[in-house]
Amino acid sequence: FKDLKKIINARAKELEFMKYIKSFRKKTIVVKYGGSALEISQTISYLIDDIVFMKQQGIDVILIHGGSRQLNKTLKAHNIENKILDGIRITTKDILKYAMATFKEVNQFIVKEINNKGNGEVKAIGLNGNECPITISTFLDKEKYEFVGKINKVNAEYLNALRKEYIPVLSSLSQTEDNQPLNINADIHAAEIAKEIKAEKLIIMTDTKGILDENQKLISSIDCELIDQLISEGVISAGMTPKVKACMLALNVVVNKVHIIDGTVQHSLVKEVF
Repeated sequence: FKDLKKIINARAKELEFMKYIKSFRKKTIVVKYGGSALEISQTISYLIDDIVFMKQQGIDVILIHGGSRQLNKTLKAHNIENKILDGIRITTKDILKYAMATFKEVNQFIVKEINNKGNGEVKAIGLNGNECPITISTFLDKEKYEFVGKINKVNAEYLNALRKEYIPVLSSLSQTEDNQPLNINADIHAAEIAKEIKAEKLIIMTDTKGILDENQKLISSIDCELIDQLISEGVISAGMTPKVKACMLALNVVVNKVHIIDGTVQHSLVKEVF
């Protein structure tokens, strides 16, 4: 009877899992992956397993990745000063040059790993915003931040044409109307894309548990009103502020739900979605 009970319980979990898979089929989930999670090869491996599995189940995934920590290392190696103002990296021409090279390297690595694990059934395509006009931006404030952009337009037709057959993998770069590359906050980039393509979910994967209260306990669910309150009280601050603002940007339009989760946990993406 104990063995039978185990079988019944396992089957019940499997049926619950399948219910969620069916509900997300033919829908699109936008995933942003960054923080120190992007530096650990094993966590990237779990993420890629999850994304390949979701695509096999008929769920479209668009992946936007960061690369700030890798860029920090590159700048340090070249003795280039790294200045942050209002939580934004001041991106000089020199820094932009290294950002384009670093982000492309990260992008190529992720695409290669997805294609290896996809075994020809699941394929990824890399899209760098300085090479392909996925988004069109203007300077956020050239005098203050130099080559940092604010997205004005998402060319959704590119993504809509690709996402059925491929997993588009995007770096956090954009360009102006006259093709000047610009650095973009990856969280905002993901939110703008999720908003434009009317994604079912936006999931921001980072290296923290999520939004914490004043006692450093995880808040499992929150709405925009409470977020505003926690920002004004200073409970949400520093690096979490742009993340929750990106979430609110997506939620205020058409995205049904957004999540901030710990990308260093094994298979955290499928655990959250299903």
